[in-house]
Amino acid sequence: MTLFEPRPETIPPDPSRKETILYTSPSDGRAMKADIYSPGRLSNGPLPLILAPHPITWTAEEDYHAGYDGFTRGYHRGYHSLADRYGVLIAMPHGHHRYEESCSLASPEQITDMAFLISHLGEFGYSVDARRIYACGLSMGGQEALVVAGRFPEKFSAVCVFNPIVDLAAWQEDLANTNIPEIREFDTARRIANEVGGLPKEIPAAYAVRSATNYLDGLAQIPTLIFWSDQDLISPDKLLTTGIFFTNNLRKKISLARFQSITTPSVMVRQNSTNMRAGNCTNGAITI
Repeated sequence: MTLFEPRPETIPPDPSRKETILYTSPSDGRAMKADIYSPGRLSNGPLPLILAPHPITWTAEEDYHAGYDGFTRGYHRGYHSLADRYGVLIAMPHGHHRYEESCSLASPEQITDMAFLISHLGEFGYSVDARRIYACGLSMGGQEALVVAGRFPEKFSAVCVFNPIVDLAAWQEDLANTNIPEIREFDTARRIANEVGGLPKEIPAAYAVRSATNYLDGLAQIPTLIFWSDQDLISPDKLLTTGIFFTNNLRKKISLARFQSITTPSVMVRQNSTNMRAGNCTNGAITI
């Protein structure tokens, strides 16, 4: 059983349009990039928007289609052709990294940049339906989707994530003690500590601000769809343990909100021990 489906013999052409835009980070003035995918056909009105940060070590392009070649995995279908098929915009930021490439890990700068990006796409000629903006991601991308939606719930209609990192400190410590050869080869635990600025026991606040566990109040305000799978290669034990704990706490927040409001959001959780496909994440986000 694998996390991704086998690579097809032929890849159909992608009619979606791609543009890489440049914008200035409101956090520190750095030049940032994002890939914007839009339907190949013209639209008569505003379009839904999917904000899709990439997983750790992957580029935005790899997350869009095919995945990362460094791991012995199957085919990652990603978001290939979905902008055109469903008539949506997909914004994939390259990431605000400090020291480690493709390792933004929901830094405050990255989260602020993403919130800024979705509010300023109109300046680049894109018409966004503000009532239908979704955050979606896998692994670190799921972490950043949860954090940005939790910090800015008023900007999002829903969030959909696969095996997100919800407690960065717990994940870093788990990776540091892993016996999985591929993880040790990529030195992921050291890269996380370098990007954040130290170990969890040294700077716990820096890890907390990057963890979805810190934003339950915001996430309880919007529909949330979370997929968990024990087929994730990267330390599934701690990931699932902290993930289920996080999900239960989110459910408690939502239950409490029912006593304070007539209409409340919901959280749907799916645990899957067989197979998952990244495309399901995007479809779920669109149809919520």
